Formats: sequence, structure tokens, C-alpha cells
Amino acid sequence: MHYRIEAKYFDGQSSVPHQITIAAIDQLDELRLLYANGASFSWQVDDLCFEQYGNCLEIRNKQFSGALLQICDEAFSKMFLAAMKRKNKVDVHHRILSIGFPKIVGIAVGMLALIVLAYFYVLPPVAAKSAVLLPEEFDTYLGDIGMRAFLYENTIDSAKTAQLEQFAAHIDFENTKPLYFSVIDSYEVNAFALPNGHIIVYSGILDKMQNSSELAALLAHEAAHVNHRHSVKMLCNNLAGYILISLIFSDVNGIMAVLADNAQQLHSLSYSRKFENESDEQGLKILMDNHIDPNGMVQLFELIEKEDKIAIPKIISTHPLTSERKENMQEIIEKSEYNLLPNNDMDSIFMQLRQ
Repeated sequence: MHYRIEAKYFDGQSSVPHQITIAAIDQLDELRLLYANGASFSWQVDDLCFEQYGNCLEIRNKQFSGALLQICDEAFSKMFLAAMKRKNKVDVHHRILSIGFPKIVGIAVGMLALIVLAYFYVLPPVAAKSAVLLPEEFDTYLGDIGMRAFLYENTIDSAKTAQLEQFAAHIDFENTKPLYFSVIDSYEVNAFALPNGHIIVYSGILDKMQNSSELAALLAHEAAHVNHRHSVKMLCNNLAGYILISLIFSDVNGIMAVLADNAQQLHSLSYSRKFENESDEQGLKILMDNHIDPNGMVQLFELIEKEDKIAIPKIISTHPLTSERKENMQEIIEKSEYNLLPNNDMDSIFMQLRQ
């Protein structure tokens, strides 16, 4: 079938369009452009690119810079689009538009659902495992940043820090990197570990403890966080979600901002239930391997329970509830065999820390 379609032609030299006639056949290997005065020239379809707006086409030719052909004809538009598809000259944008608005909406909703599922169910385990690809130097770098930021607002008690270091020297924490211990002069009942091996203990929690096995349990728990790189794994998890969102919205600066913010907030990091349970159990093993009373871990949780002023529903808690963790420790202790050896030096140092 032969087509003769009226069209507007902009030659790129004048803003006034020329009224021309397009001659074409079904095979559409070329378009013949006919002027009213009888002059004509041809455009090879292989040289064409286009934009479609409803039934209207704007066609350009890479051989004629600045030239533009405007055609508004439904039958011709369908024929032209089919010819361009046969020649694989239709980009993804036009292919998507050609499938219709309802299908586009369905695809968009499906993609959004996949992104949400990936964010909550795929990224966390992948991110945690990706931490093994990061060198240990990365832990040190992050921990050093976090320590510097923390010390701007807090003061180390040098005398008690020396005593805590003497106490910790009696324990094999099964660590592969050096551990450093510091006491912060504060009424806050708290302790935390940084990924560079720094374990910070507040004097407030020391004052609440009743025996040396509680302190040993606290240090063993925090050492387990360091040994298993929980801070870096949590950071990878947080960063993975931001990377996904930032890539979607092309916000690379957002990724760097999250990295910096997490490095400075490591001291207030909330570990997942899995990581807390892992540190509890590994800390308990450290106590038993060192012949220290494992019930110190149970007593530590009892201390924390007394300090908790607000009950947090399990569904919104970022940690396992202390009561559940205590019960888990009791069950493991009851099933385990261990030997206790008294350590008068540790008891003596502990009493000095309490003064």
C-alpha cells in the first residue's frame, strides 16, 4: 500500500515550516519528501530517530542536522512505529509507552514492591555478609572517628581506667585484635564497644555492680561485639539501605553523609536481636573458658532490668528484652559443665573500682 501524507518540514534554516507531502510504502525503507513545486528528496529510515506524542511524530535525520519532520496521522504513525521496531530502532522509553498506561502502572507497582522486599528481606543478610569483604583496617578507621567524637563530650577517668585494664588482663577474651578499656566518669549506667577494640565502661554501671563476675560478664559481652564485628555489620546494613535509596534518587552525597554520621554515632548503636544474642552467648562462653562464674551474666541482666524505667514492647524493641536474654543465659548455664576458679586479684581490683 502506498501512503501520501501531508506534513510539516522544518529545514533548520528557517523557523517557518514547509508544507510537504510524504510518499511511502508499507515496507517503509525510505520516506520521500515532495515540495509543492515538484522538488523532492529522500530520507532513509535507517538514518531516522523520532519522538511520539499521541498520533503525532517528530522525525529527525542524522544526515540533516537541524531538520525536523512533523506528521500527525494515526495510520502512518502505526506503520512507521512498526517499521522502526522491525529495524530495532525503538528505544526502551518508546517501547514502554507503547504498552499502555494501565500496564505501565502495573509494572511500576511491581517494581516498587520488589524494591520494598529487597530493602527489608534481601539487603540485611547480604549487607551483614558483605562486612567480611572489608579489611580490619576499616574497623579501626571507623572506631577512631567514633572515639574522637565521643571524647569531645566525655572525660576518661585515668585512675579507674588503669584499674580496669588490670582487671581485664586476667581474662582471655578470645580476641584477634587488641582491646582497649576505658572508664568514663558518668552517672549513666551504660557500656559500649567501638569496632577498633575500644571498650568504654561508665562509672555509673560500675557503682551498681555487686561482684567481679558481673564486670567480667559486661566486658566479655562487649568484647564479643568486637570479635564478631557487629558494629561494621550493622553499619553495612544501614548503609546498604541508603545506597539503594540514594541510587534510585541519584544522591551519592547522601551515602557519604550516612557513613560519616554512623561513624560518629557508634557509641549509641542499637544492635539487632541476632547480634545481641550472639554476644550474650559468646560472652558466656568466655566466662566459662576463663573459669569465671557464668551467673555473673545473669546478675548483669538483673542489674539492667532494675535500671530500666520504661517497659519497651517487644515488637518495637531493637534489642531482645532483657528478661528473655536472662532466661536464655540461665538455660545455657543449666545445660553446661564448667569449673570455677577463685581469683582474688580480680576481686581486689573490682573493689578498688567500686571505691
